[in-house]
Amino acid sequence: MSRLRGSLLWLGLLALASCRIEDHTPTGTRRDEEAVQSIVTRYARTLSDRDWGAARRLFWPDATYSGPMLPMDGDGHQAVPIDLALGVLARRLEGLDPARFDIRILRADYRQEGDLAAVWLLTRRVLPVAGSVAEREWYEHMVLRHIGDEWRILSLAATPSRRGPPHAEP
Repeated sequence: MSRLRGSLLWLGLLALASCRIEDHTPTGTRRDEEAVQSIVTRYARTLSDRDWGAARRLFWPDATYSGPMLPMDGDGHQAVPIDLALGVLARRLEGLDPARFDIRILRADYRQEGDLAAVWLLTRRVLPVAGSVAEREWYEHMVLRHIGDEWRILSLAATPSRRGPPHAEP
């Protein structure tokens, strides 16, 4: 019996020694994560406030946007320079009541690898539609790049959720 106990103890120690907990902690610092989260928050706030200059400063000069807020052509949606996207959005919203456009972040999932960070967002957007507004959830994917001592958005892609029709309000 003592030999069986010894064998079981030996097998247990061997199994314990071979077990490792894999560490998938993202690279970067807590300061990096806070900087990225700050940009994500300011993104929603500056667009909702229609502060186009402040929104533009969150992006790198060669940043791109892809999403259905831009006019569609026969090929669907393409990535366009962020300046074009913000200009189109500003023209669409010019003169409209502030209550007819809003972006709120419902959820943000963050991942960082070195000088790149990605954030998946679930947002709720209120958008002007034919004299009314439509409220709908959107998925957005933001890629940020750390250059020098600052983080900025490199690309942004957005698409409405297919979980249900938009909720129109009078």
